[in-house]
Amino acid sequence: MIPSGELQLIFHYRAPFKEITRHNHNLIQPQCSICGQQTGYKDIITSDSVGMMAAVFYPYALSAFFHSSMSEFTNQSISLDDVFPTKTRELQARMTETTSPYSRIGLIENFLLGRLSIPYDFSVAREATTLLSSTSRNLTVKEVACKLNISKRQLERVFLKNVGISPKKFSHIVRFNAAIKRFKNAESLTMLTYEAGYFDSSHLIRDFKEFTGLSPKKFFKYPCQIENK
Repeated sequence: MIPSGELQLIFHYRAPFKEITRHNHNLIQPQCSICGQQTGYKDIITSDSVGMMAAVFYPYALSAFFHSSMSEFTNQSISLDDVFPTKTRELQARMTETTSPYSRIGLIENFLLGRLSIPYDFSVAREATTLLSSTSRNLTVKEVACKLNISKRQLERVFLKNVGISPKKFSHIVRFNAAIKRFKNAESLTMLTYEAGYFDSSHLIRDFKEFTGLSPKKFFKYPCQIENK
């Protein structure tokens, strides 16, 4: 599992997955969990009995359903039961009982709609992530702050609260994923570097080692690739 810039709610209705972090720490995922921003890689191991649904959110969107700062969830899988014990246990029981995927989707939707509350700085977070996600424009954090008529420090606070990581770290993750998606059509590693928004190949290699533990050359030997969206 590698950083994507997105946040997730994971709902296991059978055996949960096992995680092995880059530091070789082992843990079993909670039955229902909040998965914050990931800034490193980890291995996911499944059992023979797998049943899972995930709600994947835009980088800023999970803040509309939880009052906590998203930075509290970064690099963690937090049990939803620790946040909403009664509601989570009820949801978990009903997810396990039903056999219909559409029923499970409906249960998750109802759970989320009951939590919906748009924060005051939601639109700023949304616009900032949109600007930083545009690799063609390749804007700096300072330039994004200027476009939004706020200070760089204000932008950093908005990001930590609504996205969970700094805008600089988010822009690194965006470029890293852009490189993966553009790999198939790139003529060379040098061309890939510039098409993904990097200044030089050393920055590309640094991000790949940080986010995957591998060099780009070793990473792209693996058959599993992120498809273009």
